[in-house]
Amino acid sequence: MPASGNVLFMPWVTLPDSIRLGSFRFCPINTSTPASAVDSDIAEMVSKVLKGYVGRNGKPIESCTIMLRARHPQAWNIPEKMWKAAGRAAEMLALACLAEQRFLEGHLSPHLNASMFRLVGQGITVGSEQITLFHQRRGQGLRIGGLRLKDVVFQRPPQIQGTGCKIIGARLLKGLEKGRRTQHPVWEPIASSLEIFLLGHAETPEPGWDSCMMLSAMAFERLLEPKERNAKAVAEAFADLWDPYASLTLKEGKRIKPDHNKKFAAEQLAWPIRRKWMKEQCEASSSKAHCGPRADFSRNWQDDQHMVIAAFTYPLAVKLRLAAAGL
Repeated sequence: MPASGNVLFMPWVTLPDSIRLGSFRFCPINTSTPASAVDSDIAEMVSKVLKGYVGRNGKPIESCTIMLRARHPQAWNIPEKMWKAAGRAAEMLALACLAEQRFLEGHLSPHLNASMFRLVGQGITVGSEQITLFHQRRGQGLRIGGLRLKDVVFQRPPQIQGTGCKIIGARLLKGLEKGRRTQHPVWEPIASSLEIFLLGHAETPEPGWDSCMMLSAMAFERLLEPKERNAKAVAEAFADLWDPYASLTLKEGKRIKPDHNKKFAAEQLAWPIRRKWMKEQCEASSSKAHCGPRADFSRNWQDDQHMVIAAFTYPLAVKLRLAAAGL
C-alpha cells in the first residue's frame, strides 16, 4: 500500500541548518535533491509537490524548509492531531529568527517578517497526482481534496522580499523550549503573546499600521502581566523589566516630550524613555480602538515607528523574562 499522510512546509524561508525543537525538526530542503532531507520512498513525491511553489518570477523555488517528526520512522508525515503543537513550534522558531534581525544596517541587510514562517500543510499519497489542501476558516479547518498537482500553484507573497534566514537565535530557542517543556509559569504569557505579536508583524498588505500596532500593544500587555490593564501600568512593567540596565530619561533625551498636561509632565521627565514609549504605544492603540487620541497625551512616535521599535524590543523583553526565570 503506497505511503500517504500530511507534509508540512515553510515554503518561503530556508534555514541555514537543521534545528530540533521538541518533537519536531525543521530541516532545509533542496527541491532538486529532496532525498537529502526525506526518505527515498517519499523524495520523488515531495519534489513534485514543491514544483508548485514559485517565486515572484513564476519559477519554482530552489529550496525551503520542511517540518519533520524527530526520531520517527515516517518523519515527514505529521498527523492533524499534532498540528497545534507544530504551529507552536513554528512560532517559537519565528521569534528566534526575528530576534536576530538587523533593521538599520543599510538597504541590503536581510529583512524578515512573520509571514515567512507560516506552515503550509498538504495531504499526499506516493504515486498519486492528486493532493489535499488544508485552510483555516471560521469554526473549523477546510479540507479541499481531489486537486491535481499540476493545477495547484503557490506564489510567494509580495511582503516577503527574500527567503534567506542566516542566523537562528539558538540560545533563545533553547530557553523557550525549556519553558514550554517544564510548563514554567513564564511560558503562558510568552506563548499567549507570541501569536499576537507575529500577527502584528507579518507585514501582510491587508491591515494598516494602526491595526498592526494594536496587535503589537496587546502582545506586550500579555507578555508583561502588568498589575492593572492600562497604559500606565503596562509602561511601568516594561520599564521595570530593564531596571538593571542603563537608561536615558526624557529630560536627558531632550527630543522626547512629556504629556501636555502639566500635572503629569514633571513626573515623566524623570522616566526612562522606554517607559514613555510603551505608554504612548498603548495609548495610540487605545485611541484606535475607542474614541481617538486625547489632547492631554503627547505623541512622540508615529504608528510605523512604534512597529519598528516593537520589533526590536519584544524579543528582548521575552529574553529578559526568560532570564529572570532562570531559563
